[in-house]
Amino acid sequence: MDNIGMRSIRGFVRAFVVTNGVGVEHSKAHNLVLYDWAPVAVANLLNRPDGKSYHVNGMYIEFANVGASVGLPTYGRGDATEYYDNLNTSDGTRDYLRVPLIAASGSNSNNSNFSANNVATFYAQTQGATGVHSLDFSSGDGSYVYGGALVVAREWGDASQDLIFSRVYFSAPAQIPKAASSQIGLTWEITCD
Repeated sequence: MDNIGMRSIRGFVRAFVVTNGVGVEHSKAHNLVLYDWAPVAVANLLNRPDGKSYHVNGMYIEFANVGASVGLPTYGRGDATEYYDNLNTSDGTRDYLRVPLIAASGSNSNNSNFSANNVATFYAQTQGATGVHSLDFSSGDGSYVYGGALVVAREWGDASQDLIFSRVYFSAPAQIPKAASSQIGLTWEITCD
């Protein structure tokens, strides 16, 4: 009998520098799927019993205004939105953009095991010039993208209801400076097997 374990749902993130609509891969990393994935799955299995949206529809893109790469936070599967609520309180240099998905698609990683899609791929990119905590996001402010989160925004107008499906961080050499003429995009694959 097969058992569902931690390896049954996993993710991989690629970060791109996007200039004039063309993305060039800059870095990649494995993500950590948080415990909030379970309420998302159950609500979808039960056809949203509270009537709210439970599909992945956004990302948080974390940045720091220090003009260089930054140290990464420690975090675990039980972390949720509280981290983001308090992100700018420690040193005043960190914030995040809360952005909607641009695209989502499904694919199949193993036709012999799965009769339909078992991989979901999501894409979003930076937009706007101000983070959620009012920190400017620009090349002139020395903004560096160092991480992100895959998000279920149950009500887009109320971030306090967000569920964090998974998080990712890029090591110091893989962090991405914001260039004046570019955006930073994340392609996030979630594989269920």
